[in-house]
Amino acid sequence: MATLEVRSLSRAGSAASELPAVVGVSFTVREGRICAVAGAPGSGKTALLRLLAGLDARTDGDVLLDGQSIADQAPHRRGVGLMFQDLALFPHLDVRENIAFGLRMVGWPRAEREQRVNDLLEVVGLAALGSARIDDLTDGERQRVALARTLAPQPSVLLLDEPLGAIDETARARLRVEVRAVLNALESTAIFATRDLQDAAAMADDLVILGEGRVLQAGPVGVVLGEPASVEVAELAGYVTLAHGPVRRGRVEEAGVGAIAVPDVPETEAARVMAHPSALLAVPADSGLGSGIVGAVVRTRALGPTWCVDIAIGNRVVETRWEWDLVPPRTGTRLAIAARPGTLRVFVTSLVDLPAPGVPSVATSDAAPPSYVSPRSAPPPPSPSTVVEAPVPDSMDETPAPPAFEAPASNAPARPEQRHREMPLN
Repeated sequence: MATLEVRSLSRAGSAASELPAVVGVSFTVREGRICAVAGAPGSGKTALLRLLAGLDARTDGDVLLDGQSIADQAPHRRGVGLMFQDLALFPHLDVRENIAFGLRMVGWPRAEREQRVNDLLEVVGLAALGSARIDDLTDGERQRVALARTLAPQPSVLLLDEPLGAIDETARARLRVEVRAVLNALESTAIFATRDLQDAAAMADDLVILGEGRVLQAGPVGVVLGEPASVEVAELAGYVTLAHGPVRRGRVEEAGVGAIAVPDVPETEAARVMAHPSALLAVPADSGLGSGIVGAVVRTRALGPTWCVDIAIGNRVVETRWEWDLVPPRTGTRLAIAARPGTLRVFVTSLVDLPAPGVPSVATSDAAPPSYVSPRSAPPPPSPSTVVEAPVPDSMDETPAPPAFEAPASNAPARPEQRHREMPLN
């Protein structure tokens, strides 16, 4: 185990390598912690891992293990193991030989090599498959072989590039639990790249969100997913817009959608109110429980014994949960949208950046972070984009554990037009 510190790491983009630039990336992962690096395709996830592993040269910055720089060391001397997305297993070797390959290359004695392989086969649950051929394994079993092979040389830090990217969703849910269990059992410090925030929510302790090679936000998973610091991070985390418009009489108003009260936002500005679908409930329009947003039902979907209800508001469709009764509402029914207390996020924007009326588009998310994370969780330090937190009601008072993650909230260029405010409202 080791603590990995990344300081202002940069690399120029290259058309030849087809890898995007990495710009001033900084964060720290404490020993034994698992960190997810997430972002859209082309955001710089793989490029960052290659820099950490020493496969590509940096143009600026530093990488430290336990306070010692490794940025100028050769890849095989860094004490960093990298598992590629394509696994790169050898089909002509059996499971045991694949795991032992790296140990044999660096000259481990035979007895020690066999003991290490036996130990890893037990940890990854493949003790009965040591002599199996790679082509005879399931996708999940091959994934565990690749993980064991990367762990075999006892790296100080483990890097995994999209470890579950090629796995179908059914097996993926199970493997999230299995990979996390293996890393915890070995107390490994690990960083994995993913475009699926469900991977981050299930497997990671900490989360770094990248956009165009820059850190947009970093911190404990629950803080980043529960308290996005910008519209861009919120959208990546699956948040949807409830209202976007000018602020009048203390409310964000959007024509044809409704109005939501916002504290302390000047009437000379506009604001975007966002929420995660997991925190939204559809309620009867006359119930008095809504947030001020009303729309028409366009679709209902069974979710076990309960229902998801898609509601058209303005030019978009928002996914909500229906818990009013066991019978779903009819298509066309006017419903109000209620939000869990403390889960709305407000971003101050420009008056010239207001939405134009249009055809509704689906605004839902498959990447659902943990529901109802307390807004009292310790947030990362404020970024130059001026994150402003509003008071939280006493009913949400909790004492959070201090985060074991050190990172700036963002090192992206300042965007003063997107000042964030937490909304402790219903």
